[in-house]
Amino acid sequence: MINTSSITLIILSLFFASGSGAETAAPKRIVSLAPSITKSLYLLGAQDRLIAVSIFCPPEASKKEKIGTVYEPDIEKIVSLSPDLIIAAKEGNTLPTVQTLVKLGLNVYVVDSANNYSDICASFLALGKVIGEESRAREVIESNSRKLSVIGTRLKKAEKPTVFWQIGAQPIFTASRNSFVNDFIELAGGTNIFSDLRERYPQISREEVVKRDPDVIIMVSMGDVTLEEKAKWLEFGHLKAARSGRIFMLDDPLFTNPNPKSIADGVEIVSKLLERTGEAR
Repeated sequence: MINTSSITLIILSLFFASGSGAETAAPKRIVSLAPSITKSLYLLGAQDRLIAVSIFCPPEASKKEKIGTVYEPDIEKIVSLSPDLIIAAKEGNTLPTVQTLVKLGLNVYVVDSANNYSDICASFLALGKVIGEESRAREVIESNSRKLSVIGTRLKKAEKPTVFWQIGAQPIFTASRNSFVNDFIELAGGTNIFSDLRERYPQISREEVVKRDPDVIIMVSMGDVTLEEKAKWLEFGHLKAARSGRIFMLDDPLFTNPNPKSIADGVEIVSKLLERTGEAR
């Protein structure tokens, strides 16, 4: 992943210096290197200008030209498409990929990583400016912020169940307060049992989860996280989430493709799960 901020800033400087920034004509031939970017471009109404995407991009982009995976995009194919803008994700694409594209003289914009909803909105707005869709970006942000406000008002007096959010099974990872995933929990009226950890996506043990004894376990269905994982948690009969059966599997891609709409929609889904847990008490 692109995790060196100074290098990212250099890449962004090269992008704007090359003449494809927000102050010039909007790009007409865009290549997306990550699913989250593709989803954002559709939200911004730029799908007609999107000429190629990664092979794991959202279903709506299934007919777009494919340029390889997030980690190993086909550089030669990207060059052959003559894009006037390539958009990469700081959290997802690799630094060598971005460096290579820049050295080839291509315009690259790197979408920054996000720690929370506020970061996501700032990043989404910046992307909107870059592709000439600032007004559309503001509309998306405002409408989804209103939705979150309504949810927050509804949950004002609700109980706050403790939640373990599972990412991966072998090994097990979770999300700390420094990840946008934490907003799915807290904005939905829950308390993240691992919010005290500093690393964004820390690896944890089953024993530590049992020790913290969450009211609810939420698993994101991806890779090795399957219904078999739910069965493993149910074996811990003394675990509160196991005793009540409050173990949920989420398989919607909106939980892994952060943008203002996916956060608001995801919080709505999670809040309904947590409200159900309150009724079960």
